[in-house]
Amino acid sequence: METIVKTGMGALLLAAIPVDGDPGLWAQWGLAGAVVGYTLWRDWQRERQMRDSTELQNEWVRNTLVKALERNSVAMEKVVERMPNLTVQEKP
Repeated sequence: METIVKTGMGALLLAAIPVDGDPGLWAQWGLAGAVVGYTLWRDWQRERQMRDSTELQNEWVRNTLVKALERNSVAMEKVVERMPNLTVQEKP
């Protein structure tokens, strides 16, 4: 969705560019072009920051969960070693 919006904004900017370079025409779309350009740049910066932040959070969660799983596995192995006669009882 973001790509479609950015592409659409870029297409509008390209459509507004005057062909013959008349200064009067440049004055008509100059501010709009600057706003569109700034918006595209700002959104690109925001997306990059969000991507980096999300990657760091995902890495932290992944590492934390793997470590917790390893600790739980070791704890379960110790429980099983200490209770060798433990059997599962079937329901009648």
